Amino acid sequence: MTTRYLQIMVRGLRLLWRYRLRSGLLMLSAALGVGGVVCSVNYGAGGSNQILDQIRRMGTNALIITPAESRAIAGRARTGGAVTTLVERDYASIRKEVATRTRSSAIVTDSFRVKAGDLSKSTAIIGCEPDYFAIKDWPLLAGEAFGAAHERSAARVAVLGNAVAVDLFGPVSPIGQRVMINRVPFVVIGVLSERGQGLDVNNEDNQVYVPLTTAMHRLMNVDHYNGIVVEIESLSSMNTAAAQMRSVLRVLHHIRINQADDFQIQNQKTLLDTQMAAATRLDFFLRWIAASALTVSGLGIVAITWIAVKERTHEIGTRRSLGATRGDIFFQISFESAGLALIGSLMGVGVSWPVSRVISASVGLPFVFDRKTAALAFVAAISIDLAFCVFPSRKAASVSPIEALRYE
Repeated sequence: MTTRYLQIMVRGLRLLWRYRLRSGLLMLSAALGVGGVVCSVNYGAGGSNQILDQIRRMGTNALIITPAESRAIAGRARTGGAVTTLVERDYASIRKEVATRTRSSAIVTDSFRVKAGDLSKSTAIIGCEPDYFAIKDWPLLAGEAFGAAHERSAARVAVLGNAVAVDLFGPVSPIGQRVMINRVPFVVIGVLSERGQGLDVNNEDNQVYVPLTTAMHRLMNVDHYNGIVVEIESLSSMNTAAAQMRSVLRVLHHIRINQADDFQIQNQKTLLDTQMAAATRLDFFLRWIAASALTVSGLGIVAITWIAVKERTHEIGTRRSLGATRGDIFFQISFESAGLALIGSLMGVGVSWPVSRVISASVGLPFVFDRKTAALAFVAAISIDLAFCVFPSRKAASVSPIEALRYE
């Protein structure tokens, strides 16, 4: 029995080689199905990872307090300028009242021209506290960040974003070099790692960071903040902490019940939930598309095999008249289709890796290759193809020898 099936398999391989175009089309159909599934899922995973990375940069457990852009005064709304009531008293009260706070940093921002040697550029200057980089999980590429001692003494030290360092110093290390910010000399003590554009459309690599007190007293001459970033110990405490901050600020700002807030609290958990919900929906649709691609691929294999069976009716009838059983015909057709589908599916998995990399590079997404998805797509494709191969194989096995010999 084993020898009989081996002979059938050898005969099937010879026929596959004889009809190379048909065999190639069948393998291509299987490869496109598997490759399409893997590439689409990798594309969705890359987008989800990029969104999560951007949220992580902003601080996953962070609440961001900023002044409102307008405020009602004497019953009329004033627009065109930010409210400047976010001050040290507010910051101190938040640090005292919010028990779930782990780290925080007040922020002031403005644009100045930064000069190093003969090169200069206008860029955003961010005054912040040492915890700011830890909240944003932002490591340094070289040097060190400023600390509490720099903050207390209003030291004229600066940490450069990656793009600023490249623009002003090129391949030379800027550590220890002097830069002029609004004609005030600063010493570069660190360079941040590359981050790219965030969800707020700002390129953080194109900014310069200095101690908060230095920015407020030596550069900007202000006594209010542009924002306060507060890290909360867990995501489950975010909503409660946001409510506590809102209550504290409304009392300090003497805001009545029927008045709107003169500040805004951005909850990263809300943003995270929204983005994750969108990513989940995208993943759902991509998986439906993937399932459709596998189904279409299987139907393509059925169509090609069915046409092949119709063309080989005379051959099948001749074999049946010479003693081949229904089982022999069914096994041969199934072996031919399944073998080509297996090879095509393996090709689809192999091609999906470089194609996914090219797609990721072309659209600017991080490269992701989900091996579990690739394995699942391969198994699913083989299962679907084997199931679909049953129909043309049964059709071939049911051919009557007498009718087949009459077939022209």
